[in-house]
Amino acid sequence: MQHFNPMNHIEICMIKLGITGQIASGKTTAAQEFALLGGHYISADSIGREVVERNAPVLSKLIRAFGTEIVTPEGMLKRRVLGRKVFTSHENMQILNKIVHPPLLKRLDEEIEECKNDPACKIIVVDAALLIDWNYHKKMDYTVCVVCEKSAQISRLTKKGFSETEIEERIKSQKAVSDLRAASDFVIDNNGTIEELKNKVKYIFEHIKNISQSGEK
Repeated sequence: MQHFNPMNHIEICMIKLGITGQIASGKTTAAQEFALLGGHYISADSIGREVVERNAPVLSKLIRAFGTEIVTPEGMLKRRVLGRKVFTSHENMQILNKIVHPPLLKRLDEEIEECKNDPACKIIVVDAALLIDWNYHKKMDYTVCVVCEKSAQISRLTKKGFSETEIEERIKSQKAVSDLRAASDFVIDNNGTIEELKNKVKYIFEHIKNISQSGEK
C-alpha cells in the first residue's frame, strides 16, 4: 500500500513560476502582479542587494576587485559606481558574477525550500533578470518572459536618470530578447498600458492554474 506523505503533496501542489526579461521591460511589475493574484514573490535583485550589502565577505571581495571608490566612507556600496565599472567591461562583469552569484543562488534556493514547507505557499513567483543565464528556468515549472520595444526601455531608464551610454551598456550586456523568448513558456508584450499588462498577467495566471490542475503542461 502506498502511504500518503503530506510533504510530497505540498511539493506537488506548489507551482514555481519564473519571470524574466531585459532591464526596464516591466518584468518586476509583471512579477508583482502575479504575486498579487496569489503567489509568493521572491526578488533575485533584492536577494542580490542583501548578499552584497549585508554580507561583509562578499563586499570585501568586491572592494578588492574594483577598488575603494565603489563604497562610501561609511562602507556603503555605491551601486552606480560599481555598475559603470562592470557594464563597460566583460571581464569585470565576469569577476562580479563569480563573487556575487554563488551566494545569491544559494539564498534563492533556500527561499524556495522554505516555501515548499509552507502549505499556504501554492505558487512561487521568482523575479530574476538572469533566470535563463543561470539556467534557473529549468528549476521552474513555467517561465514567463516580459518584452517591450527598445524605445520604451530607453524612455523608462532615462526617467530613472541613466545616461544614453549607461542605457546602451546595460541593454547590450543582457541576453538577447530572442533567446529569452525561446527559453520561455509564455511571452508578455508590455508596450501598452499598465491595465493591459495586468490583464495579460491574469490570463496567464489562470491558464497556468488550469493546466496545472489538469496535470498537463
